Amino acid sequence: MVFSFFMHTDDNSINSKIHFLLTSIFMKKFAINILSLLLITSALISCDKIPDGIVESQNVDYLIIAITAPSSVTYIPTDSTVIASIQLSKVNSVNAVWYKVSTFEGTLIVKNKVMMFDDGNSNLNGDQLKNDGIYSGKFVMSKLNPNGKYQIEFFVEDNVRTSPDNVQKVGTQIFSYNNNQQNFAPVISNLSIPSSVNREVNFVFSLTASDPNSYSDIQSVYYEFYRPNGTLVSNSQGISKFPLFDDGNVANDGSIANDGDLHAGDGIFTNQLLFPTNQPTGVWRFEFHAIDRVGKLSNVIIHNLTLN
Repeated sequence: MVFSFFMHTDDNSINSKIHFLLTSIFMKKFAINILSLLLITSALISCDKIPDGIVESQNVDYLIIAITAPSSVTYIPTDSTVIASIQLSKVNSVNAVWYKVSTFEGTLIVKNKVMMFDDGNSNLNGDQLKNDGIYSGKFVMSKLNPNGKYQIEFFVEDNVRTSPDNVQKVGTQIFSYNNNQQNFAPVISNLSIPSSVNREVNFVFSLTASDPNSYSDIQSVYYEFYRPNGTLVSNSQGISKFPLFDDGNVANDGSIANDGDLHAGDGIFTNQLLFPTNQPTGVWRFEFHAIDRVGKLSNVIIHNLTLN
């Protein structure tokens, strides 16, 4: 009887374990099914939030096909209008097109921003045909603009990126200009420079430059100088023509820092110099020049400076 009791007890234990195992398996399957149902429901809800239609990201994809601008311009009293055009394709991302006109070295701006249009308005913009992808704009060259080389810089602003990244310079056209006026050479005068200096002492020198064809016709004012043994001084790049400036570039405290020029655009060109201790003493010869935009040279001023 005792043996039978233990056998009965073991059967009940086994049945309980089997029942527990089956129950666990059922609960796991039920949980998995519930989780799957929740995921499907969530996905359906998320799908409801997707907008109708196709969502596309716009790219900056315009292309430059051609630039049309004159290579030379001559002033005519009756009409000195100049038309420049640029042809684009894929213009959906284009917001605005314009160009800037300046001298080749950028010191004189003729027009800072000439807007270009593809509207077929020939009288206003010089554009010939509306919506053909060719954007045009007009500007006028005055007889007061000095002779020489000029540049037209073309810019496109897109409607995709944010400023300033949405503006790109897309091309440049160089043209030569003849204002049809008699050209005169620039004139330099009123040189101010010490007759002697010591080594390791900074000194400032200046002169006045003018041009009968206007101040803007002066391309540069410069000097060359020679050692006591007669050799020409040049920098590490082999340049021997050193500029004088009329840019008003002095220090905030009024000292002679930078190039030492006091007032921009007053016709007085300035620079400064310091002789290191390793430079030979004796008489150094300075030669001052100016040149206009067509290459005509001024008179020459020679000055002998004694280095102590």
